[in-house]
Parts: sequence; C-alpha cells; structure tokens
Amino acid sequence: MKLPPIRARVRIACAKRLVLSCLIVACYRAVPVTPIPAKNIGPGPIVQDTAGVIAFFKDTGHVVNLPEARTFRLQTPGQRDSLRTALRGERTLWRASSPPDYRFLVRTGCFCPGVRGWLLIEVRRGHPLRAWDRAGRSAPLSDWDTFSIDGLFDFLERSADRDAAVQVSFDPRWHFPTYVYTRALPGPDMWAVIEARGLRPI
Repeated sequence: MKLPPIRARVRIACAKRLVLSCLIVACYRAVPVTPIPAKNIGPGPIVQDTAGVIAFFKDTGHVVNLPEARTFRLQTPGQRDSLRTALRGERTLWRASSPPDYRFLVRTGCFCPGVRGWLLIEVRRGHPLRAWDRAGRSAPLSDWDTFSIDGLFDFLERSADRDAAVQVSFDPRWHFPTYVYTRALPGPDMWAVIEARGLRPI
C-alpha cells in the first residue's frame, strides 16, 4: 500500500529522530562519569577549643584606636629610602621583643576580590601553623592572607620596591604593622589593605 508522499516523508523523519535519540541516550549512558574530588570547598572542621578561638575576635569591632599612619609617596625622591629606614627600625624592635610563638588577627582586602573576613593566625617559631575564621572553623594556610608578622614585614619591603604609595602604622608595644595600605603602579585602583591586631604570646 502506497502512502501519500508527504505522510511518507513525515514517517521517515520521525523514524530518523527516534534512531538518533536512541543513539544519543546510548552514548550518554556509555560514557562513565568520574566525580572530581572537591578541594577547599566549604568550611573546615570546627576546632575543639572553639570558645577560646572565637574569644580572640572580640578585638575586631568597628571602633579601634590605631596609631597615626605615616604615608610614603614612593614616586617622590627619597621616600623609598625613608620607608626602608622606617621598616628596618621597626623590624629590629619587633625582633628584639617578639615572642617565638603567638596568635594574632589579620584582615586583608584588595581591589580584587575586595575586603575579606578576619582570620586568627597561630605562628610557631616564625611560621604560620594554623588559621581559623571567626566561627572557629579551620582556614587553609595556602592563601595570600595567611602569614606571620615577619611575612607582613616582607610584604612591606617588596612594596618599597614596586608600589607608588604606602601608608603604614605600627603597634606601639610590639612594633608590628597594624595598618598597611599600598597602591601599586599605575594605580589608583590597584590597592591593598592589611589590618593586624590582637597579638598575644602563647
């Protein structure tokens, strides 16, 4: 029995679609899907001493009296040398009085990705050992905002070589940088801010 040409073409098109759909489904089912393990996603484990860790963050209120910051405009002759001299003097005082093991609070921000939350850093023998966020969860030490006080001084010394402006204040007792603002060349949007406070020997 002959079908009208249009109906025959419709049936052939439907048959082709059915075969193609079956092939797609078969191919999809035949390809194994291997899950990729997630890295550094979600909060870390909550430490046992949660109350002790969280208590540190009481120093992160909005109103804090910081020593007056000194501004170095590094494109002005002599300002880079002035910054290096100031850093050398404060770092000498820091090393003379600093405890070998300590904890301190740090918050960083930059033009990208913006201001980040406070972290508590534990430093042993000059090296960051552990970090926590304000909820008491472990934070990874692999990011740029987990460093020791000596690492903060190193950051400032690199800034003296490459940036257009640096503003810095120091803790009057321990002599570590408590506030750092840097503006990179060509600027003005390439900025970074670091705040450090609450240092306690352990």
